[in-house]
Amino acid sequence: MVDCTEIERRLAAALPGAAITVRDTTGGGDHFDVHVRAAEFAGLSLVDQHRRVYDALGDLMRRVHALAVRTEPA
Repeated sequence: MVDCTEIERRLAAALPGAAITVRDTTGGGDHFDVHVRAAEFAGLSLVDQHRRVYDALGDLMRRVHALAVRTEPA
């Protein structure tokens, strides 16, 4: 099981200064909705923005069944 705090911690470490919102959509610790607003996303395609999020989560993704990702430049 994964908790929102761990997801937020990893994203904050990889994207300093980002505004991050994480929500467990089912309460089961395996379905999440993530919204990240980061200056680092400026000039990146949506695919590259999402890739940064997935890279930041790394091995944690093996324990996540569903992840809805919304990103935007700050």
